[in-house]
Amino acid sequence: MPLKAAADPFPSPFPCANRTAGRALVGPANGQGARSRRDFHPEATALSGQIPALSERLATYRDWKVRVTHAVTELATWLAAHRQATPRTHEQLSATLGFLDRDRLTLAVVGEASRGKAELINALFFSDLGVGLLPAAAPDTTLCPTEFLWDAEHPDPYLRLLPVETRAADTPLAAFKADPQPWVHRPLDLRGPQQLADALNVILQTKRVPLAEAVRLGLSSADPTLERAPDTAAVEIAKWRYAIVSLPHPLLKQGLVILYIPGAALGHEPELTISRLPAAAAVLLVLAADAGVTDTDLALWQRHLKGGQAGRQRAILVALNKVDRLWGDERPAADQAAGQDSGQDPDALVATRRREAAAALTIAEDLVFPVSAWAALAAAMRKDAALLRRSALPVLERHLADTLLETKRQSAIEAIDAGAGAVLERNRNRIGSRLAHVKSQLRELEQLRDQRQDVIAQLLGPTRREQERYLKGVQRLQQTRETLLTQTSQCRRLLERDVIDAMVARAQDELMHSWSTAGLRRAMKGLFDELRLAMQTVAVDSEGIRKQVRETYQVFRDDFAYDLATPQVFAPMRYRLEIELLYQEVEAFRHSPGMALSGQGMVIRRFNQQLVSRAQALFEQLRLAYDGWMRDSLQPLVDEVQEHQLMMQKRLENLQRIGRSKDALRSRIDVMQGQSEVLAEELKALRTIHNALHDDPF
Repeated sequence: MPLKAAADPFPSPFPCANRTAGRALVGPANGQGARSRRDFHPEATALSGQIPALSERLATYRDWKVRVTHAVTELATWLAAHRQATPRTHEQLSATLGFLDRDRLTLAVVGEASRGKAELINALFFSDLGVGLLPAAAPDTTLCPTEFLWDAEHPDPYLRLLPVETRAADTPLAAFKADPQPWVHRPLDLRGPQQLADALNVILQTKRVPLAEAVRLGLSSADPTLERAPDTAAVEIAKWRYAIVSLPHPLLKQGLVILYIPGAALGHEPELTISRLPAAAAVLLVLAADAGVTDTDLALWQRHLKGGQAGRQRAILVALNKVDRLWGDERPAADQAAGQDSGQDPDALVATRRREAAAALTIAEDLVFPVSAWAALAAAMRKDAALLRRSALPVLERHLADTLLETKRQSAIEAIDAGAGAVLERNRNRIGSRLAHVKSQLRELEQLRDQRQDVIAQLLGPTRREQERYLKGVQRLQQTRETLLTQTSQCRRLLERDVIDAMVARAQDELMHSWSTAGLRRAMKGLFDELRLAMQTVAVDSEGIRKQVRETYQVFRDDFAYDLATPQVFAPMRYRLEIELLYQEVEAFRHSPGMALSGQGMVIRRFNQQLVSRAQALFEQLRLAYDGWMRDSLQPLVDEVQEHQLMMQKRLENLQRIGRSKDALRSRIDVMQGQSEVLAEELKALRTIHNALHDDPF
């Protein structure tokens, strides 16, 4: 499954491939030169300083994935040549190749209104265009989540818009992304940056609809006074539910995806919280330095970023934007009214706001980056290196370039280890064990060179008894497997999709037939009490199963000197933590003022979208993890048992042959030496593949 760099067959407003913070640098990643001196701005290189180019890191990561893909293909070839290919190994290798083929580096930029998210994205990635590519309203009230990527399968640049009316279908965003039919498709004109920017202004569009329509779409205002307004009252909503922009931007072509998410969209689109944010390599929360951490910022952080995602999220960064508003007389005149005339030194004030933000979010201070997107954009326009440094944007970009890719690689390694890596390790252990047995038999045969025939014959008895003892151990392993299957049946049944769906269906029926707020609250609590109990049962049962697996491995280590590490354990604690955090959100939802003031249909819809869907996704993740663990937990031990059994049979045959003739002994030693050399070569080949899978490109 090769990974190919996309072609660049048409003109582009993006002048070069290697860039930092929107400044152009020499040397595109695809090896082509700059298109023309007119397109390339050599003065911009003076602004880059010593900041590593994100595009160079992306290119390095892409090349690493190509090497890993080749190594996985080599492993598949090796397995086929040695008759070790099975449906399970095919499944695991295919999963790894699929991951490598689909893998992209996603940076999600999230924040409440008027924090300067669009301006920050423009400063980081698009400032060399001379215009603000991602449109920003005044104030920043964009409601449409927007995804910037490069679609290599459809190389003509485009803007795709998903109408807000699709929310009525209750179809997940992922399903819509796989179906082009509902989208409004608009080709993009790349002949000039301004034409491109003008075309993207459409994502700002809103529309006024009757309140009843907003309620039907799940978009009515959270303000209880508006929810009590007549159904004929008009409210303003976003015209588009989601936007996808495909551009031949050099960073996007190397696998970067920029996901722009207004804070309000997270409440309307739970799928963003459930799947997109956890899958992002990094999430950048944007705050405003002049406002500090507001209550809405804190709610966004706790509910959608830090909370339930803490176990999976790779990196969460905070951009404390608009620090220029704290610069006193150095601020732009239009912004001075927004600042605070505290008389404090601007740099000291920025440092104070940084400490306050870190304390409010309970994170390390070095994860908060005070920046000025306005100053960075102005610096790019004016070629002003001093202003760029003052903006502090290079500090944020340096972190993205130096840490983001390494963080992404670590998550990729985990995916590889769970697929191809597990197959590789099983076979390395198997070959290593066989080689150890062969060497042990060689030593034994060498010791028998000077023994009499009758002495050799006497060794047959102890060997047969050892074989019988070993067969009893094999029977015990089989009994253990059957016991584990019995123990896991109830636990596995709890995780079946239809069981969880049945819980939800019962709760939905109770919700629909509840005629009071108290009844709604009772049904909501009842559902999540059931889900918590199911999660607790799985966790308790898993601990017992894990203990038995551990003890089984230890028995074979003690009785037969197996050199096997216990396989990676199943850890349900992360899922228990997330269901508990979700339960807290349910409690807050149940006792919110909107519960008493909103209509029954709206309450149920919000409950399903914001909470129930996340619980269902969590149990689906748990089921997949549990199944993988149960399928693979004893497999290394089973492989070793089969190998050991084969070697014992060979040993018995050796003694029988050489007991009849010393010539057979010499012949057998030659055969075993040949086997040892072959196994050593096989182990070397697997070690080479292992090194390729775990090579550190950085």
